[in-house]
Amino acid sequence: MTDVLSLRGITAGYAGVPAVRGLELTLAPGEILALLGPNGAGKTTTLLTAAGAIQPMHGTVTAFGRPLHRRLERNARAGLILVPDTRGVFHALTVRENLTLRRRSGTGRALELFPALEALMGRRCGLLSGGEQQMLAIAKALVCEPRVLLIDEMSMGLAPIAVQALLPAIRSLADRYGVGVVLVEQHIDLALSIADRAIVLHHGRVALTGPAADLRADRHAVTEAYFGTRTGTDAGTGTDTATRRHVWN
Repeated sequence: MTDVLSLRGITAGYAGVPAVRGLELTLAPGEILALLGPNGAGKTTTLLTAAGAIQPMHGTVTAFGRPLHRRLERNARAGLILVPDTRGVFHALTVRENLTLRRRSGTGRALELFPALEALMGRRCGLLSGGEQQMLAIAKALVCEPRVLLIDEMSMGLAPIAVQALLPAIRSLADRYGVGVVLVEQHIDLALSIADRAIVLHHGRVALTGPAADLRADRHAVTEAYFGTRTGTDAGTGTDTATRRHVWN
């Protein structure tokens, strides 16, 4: 099966300073890949590079078997859609206006996966809860009928219970429509519960990768990779037990 997204030997960053180094990443149709790691690990840089928002210093990115275009909007029209951590919704517009801003049709799949939005169609986005705004942000992306969905920090500002309500729709999107998903998420256990594979980044490098079920069963290995103690890169930083436990909650 041909990968819908491939990053090979990617080094990328800002103003000539790498935030990601030598990254290898592939994504198959209908696969969910969880991208994990602490703040500053390079997760958002990876998504921006994969979407074409920033150009890599080294390495290549291909989407749907072709080199990635240098313009973000061209990649989006081809089916490579980024949902940023800012959500990208317009607070002064209603839910309906947000969903139909780009096109008048195509909302069926979005409302099928997020039926709760149906009752909110006339409400201004600024009056929605954080969870409802995140639901709308993903629904907006679905209107564009993506083949690959890159979701950055879905849980930003949300309680775990709100994130938990969104996860089944992401899994259903991959299973029913064959959409490949790269999910950046701070709640490790929630991300691994729906992902097929996972990559843990630390200081811009892959610290651990493998099937999500295996990583979920080995919390110690994931925690060590997350905090950099697996390879000794941050040995002696004194990360306390409560902090280590928090990333799983």
